[in-house]
Amino acid sequence: MDIAGSAPIPPTLTLVNVSATAAWQVGQRLDAVVTAISGPNRVSLQIGTANLDARTSLAAAVGQKLQLEVVRNGNQIILRIVPPPLGTDPLAAALRAALPKQLPLQTVLSNFVENLASSSGLSLAAADLLKQLLLRIPSLQTITRMDALKQALMDSGLFLEHKLSSNAQPPSLDQDLKANLLRLLAALNQNGGDAAATDLSRNAEAALARIQLHQLSMLAAEQTSPLAWTGELPVRHGDRVDVLQFRIEKDARDATAAEQQSWSTWLTFNLPALGPLYAKITLTNKNISATLWAELSATAEIVNQHLDYLHQSLDEAGLAVKSLRCLQGRPPSPPSDRVFQGLLDLTA
Repeated sequence: MDIAGSAPIPPTLTLVNVSATAAWQVGQRLDAVVTAISGPNRVSLQIGTANLDARTSLAAAVGQKLQLEVVRNGNQIILRIVPPPLGTDPLAAALRAALPKQLPLQTVLSNFVENLASSSGLSLAAADLLKQLLLRIPSLQTITRMDALKQALMDSGLFLEHKLSSNAQPPSLDQDLKANLLRLLAALNQNGGDAAATDLSRNAEAALARIQLHQLSMLAAEQTSPLAWTGELPVRHGDRVDVLQFRIEKDARDATAAEQQSWSTWLTFNLPALGPLYAKITLTNKNISATLWAELSATAEIVNQHLDYLHQSLDEAGLAVKSLRCLQGRPPSPPSDRVFQGLLDLTA
């Protein structure tokens, strides 16, 4: 038996409400559109004139079109997601569905903060979920600890489906940004046609599409050189939420030996009073080099005054510092300009 060469099992959907499906037959093909993400592992579908809810492990996007095949009928309806025809790139199809809907997380979360103060028109459940979502974003002080930073990245929403698929027991998703966005969206969709709820619902869908684009970039990275991943990490800073953008890439010029491999991490963030900051950190084995850029000259001066402290911290972490500097201005090719560069190539 050739396990390694076996085709992956297509994902399925299990319908929650089956009253409109009595006429379906096993083997029948159906066209569906994802109309809402109603919670972790829950989607709403329009199939013909019927609006149905289903459980699935599929990382779907609102507006995504699916072809389904009935594999079980009766009290429990199970639908198999039919893979696209050969020659169709599912990654490009998912990109086309998500790209027009996405907004930067900074924009969405700033809107959430503004709406939290005036949550009139929202149900108590939706208002509480909005408050909890913002409170569960890690603080700037918290992510200065290495263990907390690692956990914050795991809870950034990028790994939700991995958590759900790799645990025998259901994992705790209270801190996961994508899971919290899905819960909020489900509550907002039940809130009725209130203008505030409708606006927040669009923002939640835009944030989910943004996270999905980063997840797609991880898949696209497996097909590109150099290998690269992108993501965004929200952090609380007082009464506001800032977003740290990151891009991790492997140097394509590396030797094959593991001890010679070099990885670079780009960071972009905009903190109050300091203005836009950029950092490129390159790690080869235990040798580290870092260049920072500050758009404001006063910020560049402040950072340069603290480079000795940063040097000492890196030494204490067991790293050999090869170079460490801060320049005034912007990097020649800011990482934010290349966040979805690999994905855009897929639409050509």
